[in-house]
Amino acid sequence: MSRVYYDRGLMIEVDDFKFLFDPRVNADFQSANMVLVSHGHSDHVSGLLEASENIRVGASTITHEITRLVREKRERKSLENTVYLDRKFGIKTEEYSIEAYDAGHCMGSLQFKIDTGEHLIGYTGDINFRESMTEGKAEVMDCDILMIEATFGSEEYIFPEREELNTEILDYVEKIVSDGIPVVLMGYSLGKCQELTRLISRGLDYNILVSKQIFEFNRIFERYKYMLGRYFEIDSEKGKEIIEEGKMVILLPQSNLGKNAPERLAKTFNLPRPPKVAICSGWAVNRSFFFSMQQAYNIDTVFPLSSHADFNQLLEYISNVEPTKVYTTFGNPVSLAKQIKRQLKINAQPVVNKLQQTLDVYTLDQEPQIT
Repeated sequence: MSRVYYDRGLMIEVDDFKFLFDPRVNADFQSANMVLVSHGHSDHVSGLLEASENIRVGASTITHEITRLVREKRERKSLENTVYLDRKFGIKTEEYSIEAYDAGHCMGSLQFKIDTGEHLIGYTGDINFRESMTEGKAEVMDCDILMIEATFGSEEYIFPEREELNTEILDYVEKIVSDGIPVVLMGYSLGKCQELTRLISRGLDYNILVSKQIFEFNRIFERYKYMLGRYFEIDSEKGKEIIEEGKMVILLPQSNLGKNAPERLAKTFNLPRPPKVAICSGWAVNRSFFFSMQQAYNIDTVFPLSSHADFNQLLEYISNVEPTKVYTTFGNPVSLAKQIKRQLKINAQPVVNKLQQTLDVYTLDQEPQIT
């Protein structure tokens, strides 16, 4: 492996062949021989939404469908040179082979293992190393070189047990809605809101209303996996009837936040009274997150529900893989690399920007900025 660096996506050069992972807008598609996309979240797929339709892209069937949906809304042609890399399936050429593994992050999320003949290189993208209401935990890849996301790669990010958190969310919703006050739960449209749809529909007997995008993603989930429960699009005729009745749980993306969120949401969706608003995010384990969100948007509470692995899970995953070298990227790559070396005694290095032309430029004592 000759070079690894970050330039609007992670780039790996193997001899004369270039793999580009999770491209952002203005990524270097022209020099990449193969683009690999781990999942459909905007920070991992944004480059594809504006890219030329003839680039060669490998992703899961679900991620390709999500990409098509969003490109169509932007009046962009569908990608023509698509490679489908679903779990335990891949491709093989004379130069390399690629195998896909479940990442446990959201529907369609994958990890990739590239066999170059000399190395087994693993790339995780975002992973979750615990089971959720909708996803199994990330599979462990057999690789000697591991490139892993570091979103919550700092010791301050330790999540509560998921069963305890699910109970807290259900108890909160039951208490508020039973008093006739609507509840708005906010999270990622892709992943988090499928989990919340299933959690609420299985745990409580209240009507669930969702935004149009969440509705579309729920339908994709159900087409490829299983039914999530009973829910309605908030702007549909049935949704309007439910709003008039008063008792409901509403699932929305955080893009609906704004100053004085309860009053703003009540006006936007013609709710009978301002709702209680709760944000579901892994960042909520940091106490300052709630206070900043409350001050900015007048929300009611937060729940540290995440589709990512926390700090301990990341170390546990790496320990299971047993690589000889780890490269950390995204989020907290420097702090995670330090702890991998310190706690696991594995050689680790952050990959942070395109100035890092080899993997030995930065030391772990430096604090480079992610660009």
